[in-house]
Amino acid sequence: MTDNFLEPQPLGVPCPRCQRELQLKKGRYGLFVGCSGYPDCDYMTSADFDPGTDVPCPNCEKGKLVQKTSRFGHSFYACDAYPACKFSVPLPPVAESCPTCNYPLLLRKKTAAGERLICGNDDCDYKSEMR
Repeated sequence: MTDNFLEPQPLGVPCPRCQRELQLKKGRYGLFVGCSGYPDCDYMTSADFDPGTDVPCPNCEKGKLVQKTSRFGHSFYACDAYPACKFSVPLPPVAESCPTCNYPLLLRKKTAAGERLICGNDDCDYKSEMR
């Protein structure tokens, strides 16, 4: 990269929509990857794009849960079939069933005392032992 971080930096990767080169750009909410053909092509993704997890969505059972970032900078996990499925959770998902209610998703919660798994179902109060 050059010393001027405000200028778009070429990445040498083709855009999945129009095959022009992707660039690392700086925007209002930080760094992002966008197409060099903007405004003709408005493809963009986060600079630290994570392709997702292998955890299936418990709501639609078709999509996978992927990590996203809110406009306030907080991470959350949502179904990649959005807008057809609007399921999301605030904690990292684990593909295990709850032993209490058999809900197909547990969430990894970190506390000062350690890490534990909690049920993704709001009606269930299951919490695993500290790890």
